[in-house]
Amino acid sequence: MDVASLSKIVRGALCAASLLPVVLLAVPARGDTVVLTSKRPYWAVGVRDDRLSRACSLQRFNLKRTDNLVARFIGPEGADTLAIGKGNGGNIYDPEHLGKRTEDYYFHNQNTTSCEIFVGGRGKGAAPPR
Repeated sequence: MDVASLSKIVRGALCAASLLPVVLLAVPARGDTVVLTSKRPYWAVGVRDDRLSRACSLQRFNLKRTDNLVARFIGPEGADTLAIGKGNGGNIYDPEHLGKRTEDYYFHNQNTTSCEIFVGGRGKGAAPPR
């Protein structure tokens, strides 16, 4: 191989490498599905459950994948994106069977000791899960 051919190969590789970040940025980073968008604060989505929040902080009630379903809160107060777990789905790690099939769980700060679980489908006076 002569020097001219090698030079073309190197220039082509450098050109391709310079385009790589542009190509990677065009690919979406997550495969989430937005099921709710609201201007209300994230904590208005449902009742905060102390027992489930404590279990989440201890890694005993968590989502297996956090990029499936999300709720976006875009208001001036309490703006955030919460991951959602369905009580009847297989996406929740729940070895102690704390969840109910009829409820939806909204995870705030999952995988931290500040994890909070807000429960959709439960009234303020309803009993927490067993």
